[in-house]
Amino acid sequence: MQKNHLRIFFILSGFLFLFDQLLKYFAYHNQNFHFYIIKPWLGWEYFANSGIAFGLPVPQIIIFVLTPLILLALGIWWSKNKHKNNYFCLGISLIFAGAISNLIDRVIFSITIDYFRVFTSVMNLADIIIVIGVVLLLYKNKK
Repeated sequence: MQKNHLRIFFILSGFLFLFDQLLKYFAYHNQNFHFYIIKPWLGWEYFANSGIAFGLPVPQIIIFVLTPLILLALGIWWSKNKHKNNYFCLGISLIFAGAISNLIDRVIFSITIDYFRVFTSVMNLADIIIVIGVVLLLYKNKK
């Protein structure tokens, strides 16, 4: 893997992190704003998510302990992996960006700010890039 690609992946992840934070700022400060492309299935709506993925209730202390441990494990995996390819590096950087963005919400607000309504879920860009990162890691490990 070229160093140029790694820089591009970090810049992309950083941009997505900042964009997610900007969207969360807008959602938090405009909680009554709703916009639907297909009401009520697809659109924008503020949701204060006190749980984890899919709103599953998990005590905050567990989230505050597990998130850094998971990120540390990913960092160790990245540093020890001898066969880093583009899928692996992009996947790791996307997971880091999304997880840190959601962790910032938890530290500041004790919730994660979600804003994209998709069917019966409300999610944020950080959630989406975490899922994309995991898919890239799974794809990399399949090859």
